Amino acid sequence: MSNIEAFVSTYQSLFPGTPTPPMPSKPEDLGLSVQMAIRENNPRLWQAMFGGHGAPLPADVAMRVAKGEIAPEDVAPLRAANYDEWAVQANQIREEIFERARQNTREREKAQYEAVRARFQEFQQKGLLERLAASPLSGEAIAQAREQWGITGR
Repeated sequence: MSNIEAFVSTYQSLFPGTPTPPMPSKPEDLGLSVQMAIRENNPRLWQAMFGGHGAPLPADVAMRVAKGEIAPEDVAPLRAANYDEWAVQANQIREEIFERARQNTREREKAQYEAVRARFQEFQQKGLLERLAASPLSGEAIAQAREQWGITGR
């Protein structure tokens, strides 16, 4: 499918009942709402029509793109250069990294919770004397209680 066909079908699906504008040669030929809708709904078309017709890519980003190693931090420069399809890929990589980090955090927190829960259950199973022995009072707490209750130790 050519860019013209893709533009017409995308525009008509996004803005049914409105006349299709002339084929744009630069992003500014389209209204802001049209630009945003096409970029959001068909980043491949946007990139095919306008890729490279924006801000120049920083050299490190251009090198990663040439190698096919798009990084999560490349989203903003890629969008600025109208390489929206690649920006979507970079954003997906970023989301995958965040999801793995969230999953690792959930697993770590669950393991910590289970350990605390097991210790609590074990503590609950003990008798009164075992619980008291398992929770010894500090010297400070003992001194404070003696003072409060007037115990001199004589």
